[in-house]
Amino acid sequence: MPTACCNMRIWLQVPETGICPAETPEYYTVQEKTGKGVSYMSIREALIHMFTDDPVNWLKWALVFAVLIGGYFVAIPLYGRLSHGMSWERKRDIARSRNHIIKASIVKKWPSGDVGRYNWHATYRYTLQGEERSYTAYFKHPSTPPLYLYLYYINDPRKLFSCDEYHYQNHKGLLLLPVIFLPWICDCPTVLRLECRLAGPAGTEKQRGEGTYAYSPLLHFVLF
Repeated sequence: MPTACCNMRIWLQVPETGICPAETPEYYTVQEKTGKGVSYMSIREALIHMFTDDPVNWLKWALVFAVLIGGYFVAIPLYGRLSHGMSWERKRDIARSRNHIIKASIVKKWPSGDVGRYNWHATYRYTLQGEERSYTAYFKHPSTPPLYLYLYYINDPRKLFSCDEYHYQNHKGLLLLPVIFLPWICDCPTVLRLECRLAGPAGTEKQRGEGTYAYSPLLHFVLF
């Protein structure tokens, strides 16, 4: 008859062995499982099962993880610089340094969207080179149109913008996507060049001592 195991540990479902391992601290505590057909794997066994017991292979994987971590040390500052370089705030600062600032006053505004969560459209009037012109801005909830809106331009006064209105910036995310995945992009050639090996594909069973041990995708997810 299989015995009931009520220990807080990783459990791996294998054929009904009814094995309940001894209370030893080397087993990794994660989840309670009561029932039959349960066997356990320690962290050390799991690591060997994943990365093999070859010390050279372990050194290769250590280098892979070092390259991955180093990639983030490069990618995070690079992301910040590129993000700021494409921001409206940076363009505003350039315009301010050239004194390309225009003050516009609101003429009319109208809401859109759901009641209580209105987005706003507003028309502003300003004077440029002695000519009166208008500028339409969009404000997404919870922002509302201010009475005065400061407009900026870098070189061409016909290409005005404001930092207070809402801007669609989906293109910015696409441009920054390679930077986000830069550590992984750099790490893939390292794995291939070093020919790092992984052992124990999912479902492979291994006989050890008094029971049957199996590699589990759950264990892979928890540890890595």
